[in-house]
Amino acid sequence: MSDGLGIAAVIELDLVDMANGGDAVGKLDGRAVFVKGGLAGERVRARIVDLRRDYLRATVTEILSPSPDRVAVPYPDLSETGGLQWQHIAYPAQLEWKTRIVRQLLQRVGHIAQPPVERMLGSPVNGDPWRQRSVAQFAIGDDGAIGFRRTGSHAVLDMPACPIVHPGLDATYQTMRRWLQTRWGSEAGHYIDRFTLRIATQPPLRVTTSSGELPVVGAPAQPGSRRRLPALLSIEAHPGGGILSDGGPEVIGRELMRVMPALVGVVFVGLAGRRGRAIIGQDHLLEQVIDRTFRISAGSFFQVNATQTPVLVQQALDFARVQPHEHVLDGYSGVGLFSLFFAARAAQVTAIESQPSAIADARTSAAFNHAGNITIIEGLLERVVSQLAFDHHHYDVVLVDPPRAGCHPRALQEIKNLNPRAVVYISCDPATLARDLQTFTSDGYHVVRVQPVDMFPNTAHIETVTLIARN
Repeated sequence: MSDGLGIAAVIELDLVDMANGGDAVGKLDGRAVFVKGGLAGERVRARIVDLRRDYLRATVTEILSPSPDRVAVPYPDLSETGGLQWQHIAYPAQLEWKTRIVRQLLQRVGHIAQPPVERMLGSPVNGDPWRQRSVAQFAIGDDGAIGFRRTGSHAVLDMPACPIVHPGLDATYQTMRRWLQTRWGSEAGHYIDRFTLRIATQPPLRVTTSSGELPVVGAPAQPGSRRRLPALLSIEAHPGGGILSDGGPEVIGRELMRVMPALVGVVFVGLAGRRGRAIIGQDHLLEQVIDRTFRISAGSFFQVNATQTPVLVQQALDFARVQPHEHVLDGYSGVGLFSLFFAARAAQVTAIESQPSAIADARTSAAFNHAGNITIIEGLLERVVSQLAFDHHHYDVVLVDPPRAGCHPRALQEIKNLNPRAVVYISCDPATLARDLQTFTSDGYHVVRVQPVDMFPNTAHIETVTLIARN
């Protein structure tokens, strides 16, 4: 360790790489230095914030020699919330670095000598990479501030508007904010801890059920008519019970739906004495992706980038190349995003999901889309697949879309025991993807293609679609 080197010390170094997670990387006395706010190709001064035996963490204090890929940060305040690590990097360079990070991790962690990683598919050239998110969670501070939480703190960055979400979502957020300030002012945090807004960017006009054709709540009355996009509001009540003493969820929910006509429903959670939950209106939205309609409940996961979700789906379909006689297994299936598209191409689809609301959504969506060849099983993937293997079920293609932690090791081994011809792995963390791929590449399978898709512009988050095939 250099003499006098410690927390808050300022160092000068050259940045030579970018790491998974968004930091730039330099070297000091043989140790890696991960520098927040830096960019490979720059020389910087940085203040040390963490000292470890093998590495250091630091934050840029001065750019001595900027990279040509550095751009002005459009939303400096939002950098404090931790979600926009790469605002300072030009978008084409973001795509290049994300592609390179995937390749490096597959080499270093996955032990794949020449990983077949293709250039990341970015946002459309004529699109706005800042305005694609269709869901966001906002907090309310003790001082009445409304916005995103600051990194590593309970403090809230007060945001009059949210420039990083879909304009329809931002409009609804601003109305919600004004309502909170009018009703409770600086005391709003004593009633609500946080709230989540989700919009349907492509709401279907009608759905067909067993009882006939029904209009969609919140959809425009006529195609082409102007109306705010349907929105669903989820409120996490403050444990103090203030909402129950101020009219209760029924009164508050109805008032919110009156002042925000775009709302199709308000869901309250964390309520004392009400099994913790109350629903005013409906607890779900209907969203159309390509030519399929999905029900998405307040507690269910769904991709947040409306522009890139069809791209992700199409990549999975292109990789799998499912034939009409084949059987498909969809693990961590959620509301059935991939299952419904595979059902139109395969003989049979088995979907496995552990989250109850997502299971209910998937079954309803299957009915909406007349997909009678989907079997939906509730349970943990590793347990269900083990039973399917024991019962000698056969699957030609397996798709998995796990959370950031990756697949359960037992699930990977059981999938391998099924001996599918192909596995399509949807990943939101290339580090856990690289780790999991070793289960297949160590015996009997190889990686055919890896296609990153940019679902999170201006952040360091990386989504990929990987095709694994039998040797």
